[in-house]
Amino acid sequence: MDRNEGDYMLVDHKHKNNFYKTTKVRVSNDFDVMVDLYNFVTFQDLIARNLDNRIAFDFLGQIVSTNPMKVIIENSREKRLMSRVDQDLS
Repeated sequence: MDRNEGDYMLVDHKHKNNFYKTTKVRVSNDFDVMVDLYNFVTFQDLIARNLDNRIAFDFLGQIVSTNPMKVIIENSREKRLMSRVDQDLS
């Protein structure tokens, strides 16, 4: 268990689990509470970029088209960018 912080986080939670070669996992009972595994954002929030882009998110949509991958150099590092058109399915 460690603090969940940094440039990119999979979930919006203050802790994260780390698994190492020496980590032991065992079967346990189910949780008594429901856990929402997905962080859905609305299409309007996605278009307006009204979201924390450090945290992974999902949206209900379909990829309609993509453009070819572009390679750019930023801070002396190579990055690959692809733009796409998504359709709202919510």
